[in-house]
Amino acid sequence: MSLLSHMNITPGLYPDFSETTLEALTLAMGRQLLQRQKNLVVNLTGKDIMDLTLDEEDSVINLTIDELEGVINDGAIEVVEPFLGSFQPGTGSYPFNQVSLCSALLHLVMYQHTAEFSPTLNPEPARKHCEFTIGPNTRGSGTYPLILTITLTDYPVIIDYTDGMTSTAQPYLLTL
Repeated sequence: MSLLSHMNITPGLYPDFSETTLEALTLAMGRQLLQRQKNLVVNLTGKDIMDLTLDEEDSVINLTIDELEGVINDGAIEVVEPFLGSFQPGTGSYPFNQVSLCSALLHLVMYQHTAEFSPTLNPEPARKHCEFTIGPNTRGSGTYPLILTITLTDYPVIIDYTDGMTSTAQPYLLTL
Protein backbone atom coordinates (compact mmCIF):
# COMPACT_ATOMS: atom_id res chain seq x y z
CA MET A 1 0.00 0.00 0.00
CA SER A 2 1.47 3.34 -1.02
CA LEU A 3 1.10 6.45 1.06
CA LEU A 4 -0.16 9.46 -0.89
CA SER A 5 1.10 12.96 -0.20
CA HIS A 6 1.06 16.29 -1.97
CA MET A 7 3.30 16.96 -4.98
CA ASN A 8 6.31 17.75 -2.82
CA ILE A 9 9.53 18.81 -4.47
CA THR A 10 13.05 19.19 -3.23
CA PRO A 11 13.56 22.81 -2.16
CA GLY A 12 16.30 24.59 -4.08
CA LEU A 13 15.98 22.75 -7.41
CA TYR A 14 15.69 26.32 -8.59
CA PRO A 15 18.21 28.00 -6.25
CA ASP A 16 16.32 31.33 -6.20
CA PHE A 17 13.24 29.61 -4.72
CA SER A 18 12.63 27.64 -1.50
CA GLU A 19 9.08 26.38 -2.13
CA THR A 20 8.38 22.73 -1.28
CA THR A 21 5.43 21.95 -3.58
CA LEU A 22 5.06 22.18 -7.35
CA GLU A 23 2.03 24.44 -6.99
CA ALA A 24 3.84 26.88 -4.68
CA LEU A 25 6.90 27.02 -6.95
CA THR A 26 4.73 27.75 -9.99
CA LEU A 27 2.97 30.60 -8.19
CA ALA A 28 6.25 32.00 -6.79
CA MET A 29 7.74 32.15 -10.29
CA GLY A 30 4.61 33.87 -11.61
CA ARG A 31 4.85 36.45 -8.83
CA GLN A 32 8.54 37.06 -9.53
CA LEU A 33 7.75 37.65 -13.21
CA LEU A 34 5.05 40.15 -12.17
CA GLN A 35 7.59 41.97 -9.96
CA ARG A 36 9.91 42.25 -12.95
CA GLN A 37 7.09 43.54 -15.14
CA LYS A 38 6.30 46.29 -12.60
CA ASN A 39 9.96 47.34 -12.22
CA LEU A 40 10.83 49.73 -15.06
CA VAL A 41 14.54 49.26 -14.31
CA VAL A 42 14.31 45.67 -15.60
CA ASN A 43 11.27 46.20 -17.86
CA LEU A 44 12.95 48.67 -20.19
CA THR A 45 10.15 48.72 -22.77
CA GLY A 46 7.28 48.92 -20.28
CA LYS A 47 5.83 45.65 -21.64
CA ASP A 48 2.60 44.56 -19.98
CA ILE A 49 2.34 40.83 -20.68
CA MET A 50 0.71 39.53 -17.53
CA ASP A 51 -2.13 39.96 -15.09
CA LEU A 52 -2.39 38.37 -11.66
CA THR A 53 -5.50 38.78 -9.55
CA LEU A 54 -6.39 37.41 -6.12
CA ASP A 55 -10.02 36.62 -5.34
CA GLU A 56 -10.08 36.67 -1.53
CA GLU A 57 -13.65 35.43 -1.27
CA ASP A 58 -13.01 32.27 -3.30
CA SER A 59 -9.34 31.89 -2.22
CA VAL A 60 -8.07 31.63 -5.79
CA ILE A 61 -5.59 33.41 -8.01
CA ASN A 62 -5.92 33.96 -11.74
CA LEU A 63 -2.76 34.54 -13.70
CA THR A 64 -2.46 35.19 -17.42
CA ILE A 65 0.79 35.67 -19.31
CA ASP A 66 0.44 36.49 -22.99
CA GLU A 67 2.74 37.36 -25.87
CA LEU A 68 5.81 35.48 -24.70
CA GLU A 69 8.04 34.82 -27.67
CA GLY A 70 9.97 31.61 -28.01
CA VAL A 71 12.10 29.29 -30.08
CA ILE A 72 12.77 25.58 -30.31
CA ASN A 73 16.41 24.88 -29.53
CA ASP A 74 17.64 21.28 -29.87
CA GLY A 75 14.04 20.07 -29.65
CA ALA A 76 13.23 22.02 -26.47
CA ILE A 77 10.97 25.06 -26.19
CA GLU A 78 12.76 28.11 -24.83
CA VAL A 79 11.04 31.36 -23.92
CA VAL A 80 12.74 34.65 -24.70
CA GLU A 81 12.95 36.65 -21.47
CA PRO A 82 10.95 39.87 -21.86
CA PHE A 83 12.61 41.53 -18.85
CA LEU A 84 16.11 41.85 -17.47
CA GLY A 85 17.02 40.08 -14.26
CA SER A 86 19.23 37.34 -12.99
CA PHE A 87 18.08 33.76 -12.64
CA GLN A 88 19.98 30.81 -11.28
CA PRO A 89 19.33 27.83 -13.59
CA GLY A 90 17.58 24.76 -12.25
CA THR A 91 19.69 21.94 -10.87
CA GLY A 92 17.34 19.00 -11.36
CA SER A 93 15.92 16.94 -14.18
CA TYR A 94 12.97 18.11 -16.28
CA PRO A 95 11.10 20.38 -15.53
CA PHE A 96 13.60 21.65 -12.97
CA ASN A 97 16.44 22.19 -15.46
CA GLN A 98 15.54 25.43 -17.23
CA VAL A 99 17.95 28.36 -17.50
CA SER A 100 15.57 31.35 -17.48
CA LEU A 101 12.59 32.43 -15.39
CA CYS A 102 10.02 32.39 -18.22
CA SER A 103 11.19 29.03 -19.57
CA ALA A 104 11.12 27.59 -16.04
CA LEU A 105 7.59 28.88 -15.47
CA LEU A 106 6.33 27.59 -18.83
CA HIS A 107 7.79 24.12 -18.28
CA LEU A 108 6.44 23.92 -14.71
CA VAL A 109 2.97 24.78 -16.02
CA MET A 110 3.30 22.19 -18.82
CA TYR A 111 4.41 19.56 -16.29
CA GLN A 112 1.61 20.46 -13.87
CA HIS A 113 -0.94 20.48 -16.72
CA THR A 114 0.07 16.92 -17.61
CA ALA A 115 -0.19 15.86 -13.94
CA GLU A 116 -3.71 17.29 -13.79
CA PHE A 117 -4.83 14.69 -16.35
CA SER A 118 -3.40 11.76 -14.37
CA PRO A 119 -5.97 10.01 -12.13
CA THR A 120 -3.07 8.85 -9.94
CA LEU A 121 -1.80 12.41 -9.36
CA ASN A 122 -5.11 14.28 -9.50
CA PRO A 123 -7.86 12.39 -7.66
CA GLU A 124 -10.35 15.17 -8.48
CA PRO A 125 -10.51 15.26 -12.31
CA ALA A 126 -12.45 18.53 -12.27
CA ARG A 127 -9.45 20.27 -10.66
CA LYS A 128 -7.61 21.52 -13.70
CA HIS A 129 -6.08 24.94 -13.26
CA CYS A 130 -3.09 25.10 -15.67
CA GLU A 131 -3.22 25.83 -19.38
CA PHE A 132 -0.74 26.92 -21.98
CA THR A 133 -0.72 27.53 -25.71
CA ILE A 134 2.11 27.41 -28.18
CA GLY A 135 1.53 28.71 -31.68
CA PRO A 136 3.11 30.55 -34.58
CA ASN A 137 4.23 34.09 -33.87
CA THR A 138 2.37 36.24 -36.37
CA ARG A 139 2.66 39.43 -34.29
CA GLY A 140 6.37 39.95 -33.75
CA SER A 141 9.32 40.83 -35.94
CA GLY A 142 9.74 37.26 -37.13
CA THR A 143 12.90 36.79 -35.08
CA TYR A 144 11.18 34.31 -32.78
CA PRO A 145 8.81 31.84 -34.46
CA LEU A 146 6.63 30.93 -31.44
CA ILE A 147 4.14 32.83 -29.31
CA LEU A 148 3.27 31.34 -25.92
CA THR A 149 0.62 31.93 -23.28
CA ILE A 150 0.38 30.64 -19.73
CA THR A 151 -2.86 30.65 -17.76
CA LEU A 152 -3.62 29.65 -14.18
CA THR A 153 -7.39 29.70 -13.64
CA ASP A 154 -8.95 29.55 -10.18
CA TYR A 155 -5.57 28.43 -8.83
CA PRO A 156 -6.28 27.51 -5.20
CA VAL A 157 -4.51 29.49 -2.50
CA ILE A 158 -4.48 29.64 1.26
CA ILE A 159 -4.87 33.19 2.54
CA ASP A 160 -3.35 34.12 5.89
CA TYR A 161 -4.44 37.35 7.55
CA THR A 162 -2.20 37.02 10.64
CA ASP A 163 0.40 39.68 9.76
CA GLY A 164 -1.21 41.62 6.95
CA MET A 165 -2.36 39.43 4.09
CA THR A 166 -0.32 36.72 2.44
CA SER A 167 -1.32 33.89 0.17
CA THR A 168 0.37 30.65 -0.72
CA ALA A 169 -0.61 28.05 -3.28
CA GLN A 170 -2.75 25.26 -1.92
CA PRO A 171 -1.39 21.88 -3.03
CA TYR A 172 -3.93 19.72 -4.86
CA LEU A 173 -1.80 17.22 -6.82
CA LEU A 174 -0.50 14.01 -5.27
CA THR A 175 2.68 12.00 -5.60
CA LEU A 176 3.22 8.34 -4.79
